[in-house]
Amino acid sequence: MRKFFLLGVVIILALNFISCRSTKNMKYLQDLYGEMKQEKLVQAPEYLIRADDNLFVDVQSMNQEVTQLFSTSKSGGYNGGTQSEYGQVSSQYLNGYQVNHKGMILLPVIGEVNVAGMTEESARDSVQRRVGEYFKDANVKVKILTYKVTVLGEVRNPGVYYNYNKSMTILDALGLAGGTTEFASIKKVLVLRTTAVGSKSYRVDMTKKNMMTSEAYYLLPNDVLYIEPDIYKNNTINNTKFSLALAALSTTILILSYINK
Repeated sequence: MRKFFLLGVVIILALNFISCRSTKNMKYLQDLYGEMKQEKLVQAPEYLIRADDNLFVDVQSMNQEVTQLFSTSKSGGYNGGTQSEYGQVSSQYLNGYQVNHKGMILLPVIGEVNVAGMTEESARDSVQRRVGEYFKDANVKVKILTYKVTVLGEVRNPGVYYNYNKSMTILDALGLAGGTTEFASIKKVLVLRTTAVGSKSYRVDMTKKNMMTSEAYYLLPNDVLYIEPDIYKNNTINNTKFSLALAALSTTILILSYINK
């Protein structure tokens, strides 16, 4: 029985050694030395507005009645009113202008304005022209409120993250999610993207510098970023279960050996 016990100890030590993970598999951009040439880097794509997007539309005029016409806030202060209207996701949903199935947003007095298939800047120009037909001194601002990405899998803080900048990369999204866990497989990161014709998937190897040339390096609104668990995680879980079972068996053997004495 003692020989069996010693054999069990050797097996546990061997399994722990095999399951040890090299830190090399956890490092980003391992082959990046110096600078990458600009022409090799993918440029941030311009997102085209589509149905169900939610837009922030702000119209500013010397005439406060015109300004208030396009604002649901009753606050006299611009910053305070904007914060109360759009400071939370629920407020953005209630106060934003949603693009309908025809690709239109419905503005007070102005009526429907087509914005589908346009970039943020083109949509602003389109709204500006329509507003200018009614109010000559008004200035328009248009922003996309639904620029969100979902980060799932082996990250420290999975969830939905909103972006308020012009672009967001995979590294930006991982930074918001607190980075990857020690069980993450960063060699085959999955990006799921909804397009006008269906869904599209990408695989990105984050240990290689060519990740920055991938179409999926810059995330678009409603993208899903999934970090798969490495095989090391399964080995660790299985080894833990085996170690517990072997420890229980070893305890039983020790007790029986003591009784037999």
